[in-house]
Amino acid sequence: MIDGVLCQLTRTGARAGGHAPLATAVVEFRPGPLCYYVREHPFGLLPGLPNLYCLDGALRLQWLAEWPESAGPCTSIRGENGGELVALAASGAVVRLDAGTGRLLRIEQPMAAAI
Repeated sequence: MIDGVLCQLTRTGARAGGHAPLATAVVEFRPGPLCYYVREHPFGLLPGLPNLYCLDGALRLQWLAEWPESAGPCTSIRGENGGELVALAASGAVVRLDAGTGRLLRIEQPMAAAI
């Protein structure tokens, strides 16, 4: 990242390409198979627009996550396993997405604390 922009560099360190954030700032990115999963700070995004998306190897947008609004914004990308992208929501829920399409597979709600 250079000045908040995801960048591809040449072997000499020159900037070969980049992806500017959709809203304010990229706060996390993880490499996947032939792609990058990106989480932005949710401030500045239009209502209903998820803060998690996928870029291809050339840093072109592939999909926006089908994110459950009731869970709050994405707070962490946990990883990808067996075609599922696992992320955490502000509510504490674990959100599982199809890694190839961003389609919502399921939401796992946190267990309530016992008193």
